[in-house]
Formats: sequence, C-alpha cells, structure tokens
Amino acid sequence: MSVSTWRRLNAQRDHHWARSRIPFYVDRELPSRQRRRLYQHEQLCRECRQMIRTLSALQTMLPRLRPRPEVAERTAAIVGARIAD
Repeated sequence: MSVSTWRRLNAQRDHHWARSRIPFYVDRELPSRQRRRLYQHEQLCRECRQMIRTLSALQTMLPRLRPRPEVAERTAAIVGARIAD
C-alpha cells in the first residue's frame, strides 16, 4: 500500500471518528490525546475545520442573542443531529 493510499484511508477513518467528537473539542472537554488527534485532523480536513469554526462562532454568539430556552434547545438538537449524521 502506498503512503498516499494509507494517508487517504487514515483521513477517512479519522473524519468519521472526528465528527462525533467536534462538540466536545469545541467545548474543550476531550482528553489530551483525543484533542491532539482531532487537531491534526482539523489541519487536513476542510469540512471538519469549517464545522469547528461554525460551532465556535455559534457558541460565542448564542449567549448574546438571549434566545428563549426552547429555541436554544431546539437549535442545539438540530445541530447535534446534523453532527451525528
């Protein structure tokens, strides 16, 4: 197996692994080893990098908007469902 094939397969595996952990990464709740792995994946994967930026921006903006609790909960559920896909 060539190096490029190995990297591609590894990146695909890490992409699947990373998606479910991104919210915890943004909240700084991952153990250090997982945090390092996700950081390395973020450097290579544009899709995950964009998701991390978006979640970080939402995390910053939502408290300022002061949405009604049911709106905030519904938004969190929708974002969580999309991440789980």
